[in-house]
Amino acid sequence: MRILPQRYRGQWPWVLAYLAIGLTLVVLLGYAAYDARQIRQIRASTLAQDLLWQEQAIRLHLQTNQNVIENLAYSLAADAIRPADFAARADALMKANPEIAAVEYISREGKRLGGLPVYSARPNSLTPLNDPGLIDALDGAASLGRPVYSAVIYRSTPQVVLVVPYFRTTVYEGAVLASYELPQLMQLQVPWWMVQRYDLALIDPSGQALLPADYVAAPGRLSKEVAFEPPGNGLKLRASIRGDSSPASRQIGLLIASVLLLLALLVWALMQVKKRMAERQRAEEALRDEIGFRAAMEDSLTTGLLAIGRDGELIYVNPGFCQLVGWRADELIGLQPPLPFWPPERLSHCASAFQSIRMGNAPSGGLQLRFMRRDGERFDVRLYASRLVDGRGEHRGWMASLYDTTEIRREREALATSRMQLRTVLEGLDASVSVTDARTGALLYRNRGHANRFSLQADAECCLVPLGAQPLHDGQGEEHFDVISGRWFAVQRRALDWVDGRPVWLEIAADITARRQAAEEARSRDERLQHTARLVSMGEMASSLAHELNQPLAAIAGYAAAGDSLLEIEPPALKRARETLGKIGDQAARAGQIIRGIRNFVAKRAPREDECRIDALLAVPVELLAPLARKAQVKIVVEPLAGLPSFRGDGVMLEQVLFNLMKNGIEAMAALPPAPRRLTVRAGVVDGGLEVSVTDQGAGFSSPDSLFQPFFSTKPDGMGMGLNICRSVMEQHRGHLRVENPPEGGCRFVCRLPLSDTKTDMTEEKA
Repeated sequence: MRILPQRYRGQWPWVLAYLAIGLTLVVLLGYAAYDARQIRQIRASTLAQDLLWQEQAIRLHLQTNQNVIENLAYSLAADAIRPADFAARADALMKANPEIAAVEYISREGKRLGGLPVYSARPNSLTPLNDPGLIDALDGAASLGRPVYSAVIYRSTPQVVLVVPYFRTTVYEGAVLASYELPQLMQLQVPWWMVQRYDLALIDPSGQALLPADYVAAPGRLSKEVAFEPPGNGLKLRASIRGDSSPASRQIGLLIASVLLLLALLVWALMQVKKRMAERQRAEEALRDEIGFRAAMEDSLTTGLLAIGRDGELIYVNPGFCQLVGWRADELIGLQPPLPFWPPERLSHCASAFQSIRMGNAPSGGLQLRFMRRDGERFDVRLYASRLVDGRGEHRGWMASLYDTTEIRREREALATSRMQLRTVLEGLDASVSVTDARTGALLYRNRGHANRFSLQADAECCLVPLGAQPLHDGQGEEHFDVISGRWFAVQRRALDWVDGRPVWLEIAADITARRQAAEEARSRDERLQHTARLVSMGEMASSLAHELNQPLAAIAGYAAAGDSLLEIEPPALKRARETLGKIGDQAARAGQIIRGIRNFVAKRAPREDECRIDALLAVPVELLAPLARKAQVKIVVEPLAGLPSFRGDGVMLEQVLFNLMKNGIEAMAALPPAPRRLTVRAGVVDGGLEVSVTDQGAGFSSPDSLFQPFFSTKPDGMGMGLNICRSVMEQHRGHLRVENPPEGGCRFVCRLPLSDTKTDMTEEKA
């Protein structure tokens, strides 16, 4: 490579600029002619592709709407849609497609049957049903048996009507009509980039512009036409390129751009020298700033920094280190061991750590040392050391950093004391506390109460082994029976993070055996009260039941006398005698059923769990209360209960609940006139549970909450325990009993029983 003379060495940017100008001019001459031809071909190809895309987009949109309208026609043919539903679906289609002005359906005689808009509010701009173009489309659709688009119908705006016929078997019954406004269709289906790029027009069969009306084809522009399908009927969609520039103007633009580029290259070439000089100056200033910044960082650190030379002398200390030990930097630089900040009692330990640093054996976790300040105060530090290598890669010594750990050590001691206090509190708790690993189930901690109650094997890992409980969710509490100790425990579980960060379960188990025993005693008292209440109720109804039994007994006596008479005549009337004997058996069965219902109702026995149906449970109370209802002139109305699901529970206890509620309702209407005395019993499934309501027409209650309190009664001779017992029975079946004042007056008691989980509390306690 030849070396330029001195006077030419600074002129290379200008030489580069001249070469760029000449090369650009040569390229410009050949590129201008080639570009004009290529651009026109590309624009023509793009026009064809965009116009085809637009035609396909309109076709797809119209076909989608046609599918919806055909579904409406199929529904009409199958009588699967009502006029209101047709109007609702037509309204949704018109809202989603504003270009659809109307969706209607007509009979085969051409009479409008329904649709939108409502015919009374139908605008005059819509196509009338007697329009010739529409009639032709209707005839074509009926004869072809498929959807047909009408020709363009000129109203206030050009329109086309889609006619979709519907048939029952093969008989034409009518058609669904969808009126499209072509201006709205073009406005909504042509995207903005098509409008910016092309002049679009809808051409009728005569070649005139249908949309827009003032469209005039510009001569010399690139344009293309495609058939406007599916409406068809000679309609065409024409697109012309907007703003088509001539090749000459493009050549001038390219020439100007090339000249500007060349001028930019010239300016760039002149600025290079100045830029290089400025960059070098900035680099030197940045280096000085970096050095000053690093020095400022080291000086502002509270962490102590010191550098040790290869011979063991101190070659650098920062202000943070000087502040820690109390000596100035000029007093420490150059010193060798033993150093003045080493305590006399720790000289050997500090010298050994210093030698480990020089030998490169300093641990990565740092060294724990004790230093001495100038005033003699001792303080603990954590020191980290590493090799000191300069920018050329040469080993210059060792660099060490240290920070005061005195406060950290005190905080750790305080934390240890706090943990000891917490452990003492936990050990003194009567509840059993344990911590297990959430992943492995390993027992990490348990207090003295847990150890005294639960004896684990030597290889046991889970603290819940004595309880045999299923894992609980976070925050969930359950009661469990320990088969080993024979006691009940309430177990609470919480998710925590252990001291090492791993997830653990904190479990607290409290002995609730005494509480469970008290609950069992209370349940036994409730059972005795229930038995007593049944006996009292039956005592009140003894006269009515005696009258009820007298009826079948009297009938038996009468049938027996009649049978004896039939056998004495000659010849004996055996057939009628057999019928009389059958009636005697029916009346005896009826009397036995009454007696069995009374015996089952008043029998005292342990609660059990049976498969129950609400219609069977209501049969006994209705039969037992029939005499009382007739005496009180109350009509018991039991609404149909067929089809209700069965459930599990104690049938006799639930019969008693229904008996008490119905009996209370009958007695509540004693002061009413005979006409409106009506007791209504309803049952149904509500929100996954079975609800049975007993509604009377009495005076109602001003304070329903007090009805369930023990020994509260509104009757002069009442015990005040009936409703309280009823609510207890419902709660034992995991249901509930509530009282309502219906708007029509009276009082309504609602019993709710769960269907998904019908296991009763009594069954669990027996288990």
